[in-house]
Amino acid sequence: MAPAIAHFLVGASLLLLLTIPIALRYRLAPWIPLWLVALGGLWGLIPDIHHIAPVYEIELRAFHDSPLVDLFAFHYTLDRPAVRAQYTASVFGSILGFLGAVTTFMIATVLRTRTNLTDTASPHLVALSEALLLLLLFVAATSS
Repeated sequence: MAPAIAHFLVGASLLLLLTIPIALRYRLAPWIPLWLVALGGLWGLIPDIHHIAPVYEIELRAFHDSPLVDLFAFHYTLDRPAVRAQYTASVFGSILGFLGAVTTFMIATVLRTRTNLTDTASPHLVALSEALLLLLLFVAATSS
């Protein structure tokens, strides 16, 4: 099992990356990115609810052990033995991924506030960097 911080950071990173197109299109309130991080992190931790649930522990454990939980920020993939053996690397990798997602999201919001999106090619570069970061996350999650 990957550490909870890795699940939290991967979920937060993915939600930030998925909302970059919205940040490019609309000017977001300053509190929205904070809530995106919190909600994305909780989204990545949902399959671990069986650790604290007072009821349905067996059913929740069965849900946790199914590949279906990859919908929750690659939770099943992060809990595989290959990742579990790389405890320190998974923690620092999730931290680096989170910092990359925050940087990309911040660039998107700065571009939105400083430029007219119809006159610049910069949003295309942000979208390309987002696609590359998601591709790297996918490759890292699926390679063993």
